[in-house]
Amino acid sequence: MKPLLSGLMARPRHSGGSSPKNKIGKALTVDLWCHATEPAHVPAFAQLRRSIALERPDLTCLITTDGSLSIPDSLDASINTAVIPREGNSITAFFTQYAPRLCLWAGGWINPALAQEADKRGIPLFLLDAHAEGFQTNVWRGQGLSQRRALRLFSTFLARDSEAETALRKMGVEADDIFVAGRMQQGIPTLPCNETDLNDLSAALNSRPSWLAACVRAEELDIILPAHFKASRAAHRLLLILVPDDENEYEAFKDALEQHQLRYTIWPETDGLSDETAQVLLAEDPFELGLWFRVSPVSFMGASLVPGHGGHNPYAAANLGSAILYGPNVGKYLESYSRFAAAGGARIVRDVDTLTAAVSQLSAPDRAAQMAMAAWEIATEGADVTDRITSLVHDALDHLEES
Repeated sequence: MKPLLSGLMARPRHSGGSSPKNKIGKALTVDLWCHATEPAHVPAFAQLRRSIALERPDLTCLITTDGSLSIPDSLDASINTAVIPREGNSITAFFTQYAPRLCLWAGGWINPALAQEADKRGIPLFLLDAHAEGFQTNVWRGQGLSQRRALRLFSTFLARDSEAETALRKMGVEADDIFVAGRMQQGIPTLPCNETDLNDLSAALNSRPSWLAACVRAEELDIILPAHFKASRAAHRLLLILVPDDENEYEAFKDALEQHQLRYTIWPETDGLSDETAQVLLAEDPFELGLWFRVSPVSFMGASLVPGHGGHNPYAAANLGSAILYGPNVGKYLESYSRFAAAGGARIVRDVDTLTAAVSQLSAPDRAAQMAMAAWEIATEGADVTDRITSLVHDALDHLEES
């Protein structure tokens, strides 16, 4: 069973079936060649591909790395992946195999030989998410010269920040050719929900304070359920919306609720919500996370209190205006959680006491709203960058199709 949120994100969004990943010897025609130089670029490119595919459902995409980055298991099967070649005949073979039409190179650390071969073949080169570290060439002077020559082959430059803009200008890029766009991020599409269900649930809650524990593993319940019980002492109307990460664990969740003597109802039943006799609403439908995030001002992202799962993408909550709580085991999305935490949009919890304290403090609407706004601003920044790149790619592909 694929974990809940990862399963939602991996559901097919393309037509025409899946293409194989990097089958050596089989020639492909790749519309979009994306090169990642840091872990966050891979899911960010996957999101970009989904955005572009809304208008170009048959878009083919290749994501390359230098071999040091891992490819997430949840990556859309329609995306090909490969390790870039270094030099010589292997570079020629790479272009023969994939025949890319457009290159999006993220970060820096440009491979001059690859850029030169792409330019010879008439492939437009865009530099995205450029940052200063990607152009530090202190090892030897010749490296800096080769990077300068390679940069001349690029037609579009999106810098992460003003520091990156300065680094590009020092490398010889004209100021007018650089746009400071912000960080390229691994956001996800906003999860949908049924509007009728949203209206019905909102009416049943009747402004009752609530918090969400999303994508929870059964072994986390011994922290989450006691924390909710303790937080409810100070906020007697408080409701916990509980969503398992694995639908095969529903029976274990029911057993745990009974063991902790918590009264619960199972959605779509709403008995006990408006009269406040139910302390927990248990969700059984694995495809309604968009509903739960919308009605919850505070969301704990599960699979994070215990090791072995790696957490879930915090953008799912941030996109829908929810403050974020998370455990210490979020290795799959550590960079994202760190950014949300630094901006004040997320808070780490480790045990019953820290989770109780966080839920109790954020039961105050103004504190939850302030934290949710900070998270939403980070999520929106990533969406703006994706929208800008999507527009650039559409324009470039339209031009290639006309020529």
